[in-house]
Amino acid sequence: MVSIDHKAERASDLNKIKDSVHPRKVVVAGPGTGKSFLFSEIIKKRMTEGKSSFLAITFIGKLGDALADDLCGLAKTTTLHGFAREFVLRERKDWSYYPAMYKLISEDLKAEGVTDFEVGDANYMRKSEYYKAVGDEDVVYYALQICKSDNSKVPAYDLILVDEYQDFNATESELVDVLAEKNEIVIVGDDDQALYAFKGSSPAFIREKHDSLNTNFESHTLRFCSRCTEVIVKYFHGLVAQFKLNEPAKGRIQKEYICYAPDKDGDSKANPKIHHIKDCPPGMIAYKIKGELQKLVDSQKVKSVLVIGEGGSCKSLLQDVSRQIKSYGFQNVDCRNDGNVLPVQQDVTDAYKFLAKDSESLLGWRILQNPIDNELKKRHLKNAKTLKAIIDGTPSTIRKIKSADLTALENDIEKWDSASAASESGDLSESPTDRNEQNEQIRQGMLIQQLKSANTFLQRPLRNLEITICNILNSKGLGADVVFVIGFDQGKFPSKTEATESEVYQMLVAITRAKKRIYLISTIKKTPSIFLNCLTGEDLDIEVIKQKGAH
Repeated sequence: MVSIDHKAERASDLNKIKDSVHPRKVVVAGPGTGKSFLFSEIIKKRMTEGKSSFLAITFIGKLGDALADDLCGLAKTTTLHGFAREFVLRERKDWSYYPAMYKLISEDLKAEGVTDFEVGDANYMRKSEYYKAVGDEDVVYYALQICKSDNSKVPAYDLILVDEYQDFNATESELVDVLAEKNEIVIVGDDDQALYAFKGSSPAFIREKHDSLNTNFESHTLRFCSRCTEVIVKYFHGLVAQFKLNEPAKGRIQKEYICYAPDKDGDSKANPKIHHIKDCPPGMIAYKIKGELQKLVDSQKVKSVLVIGEGGSCKSLLQDVSRQIKSYGFQNVDCRNDGNVLPVQQDVTDAYKFLAKDSESLLGWRILQNPIDNELKKRHLKNAKTLKAIIDGTPSTIRKIKSADLTALENDIEKWDSASAASESGDLSESPTDRNEQNEQIRQGMLIQQLKSANTFLQRPLRNLEITICNILNSKGLGADVVFVIGFDQGKFPSKTEATESEVYQMLVAITRAKKRIYLISTIKKTPSIFLNCLTGEDLDIEVIKQKGAH
């Protein structure tokens, strides 16, 4: 194997991008290869050239938050939908924003007998104009149309940075193209991390831009991973080979992905293998996680932990593990989207906000199903007034709101049902239907959890570990010292005999969240995932959980 100077080569890769004068650049950046650092370095270079107006766009909200933290105020940072929303409402000052606009328009058109429609056609636009509103599924389309109808309206910046481009759909990609006609732009993504095909996104757009035949864009690659250890990078390449991702027909961008030795040599030597825990009962997963973490903190510096699983098949398992982990006394456990917050009917809340601005709001009343009963309409208007008082009020003014008004608002915006109550209490054997009974069960469940966590003692640093529990999609953009992949079973992940390309991408994302060590936990009486098949004994450490009574 030819040795390379990692430090010099990485600096060369960065400088080629930073110093390029090409107005349109596309950068393929694998997990942990430093795209946020690249963004900040490009911005700083442009600042020395007297430029000051920078926009950073990413795909979903939590990635936007992370990017904003990384750029530390160097650039205005937003999601593409957030950017489009601000732009459309600025251009169409009398319009509003309602997230579920597509659903509402669909219901209206179907009621009129129109079943064949799409965003932007005559029938859809007629309804948009009637309500004077856009939503999650059409706001980028309307932003694009405004820009295409009048080039002078295309926003101008000194530099636009676009992140996670592999997750953009056709309309979103076209809006980026329109912005690129008027602005210097740097697009970053990785077709190996394309996870949102089910929403219409496609890695094809970054592949087209990175293609050597596309002279409209200058192509670059960030090769060196400073996040993952040598064995994880090796596992990554093993999965690419096992599932033949480099076959020409798949269209994957050919790229190097190299463990950056200067940063990862120590971690690679301390964690030379992938760890597979086999035949683990579901109720024992949290216990095993606790035990492995105890051993790790005694020998290595560990601050962050990620527990992830496939979103559909592992949803309840992730929630159970979250509750059990908290009961052991871990103080910082963040369970993303665990359903343990009582849901508010956001559509009703949005309707009240529209009615608070305009008591005749067509959109507000439509969301509330256009009630004809005058007493019901009065109740809704009073609720709208109460909601506005809460949103706009100071602590002293909020205290003056009548208890009866608060209760009336609560009755109409809270979504009480037996499923949420059972989830709150942690007891799925009962299905209470009375609201007062649900309240009591929730209070009891919360009390039990608080008592257990407050009176269970773990030594530092174990008790202070930052533990995030979420599905693989929600782990996108995250990194942790230690990663546990649970539900690592054939039939769960992947869901069938053969893995889909989307599932392979999810696996690549899952393993590259880990900075030091990764555990793959398979369930008792289940066949371990075929994602293990590319690992050999030299790279794999296997622990089989022995059951009581087994010999």
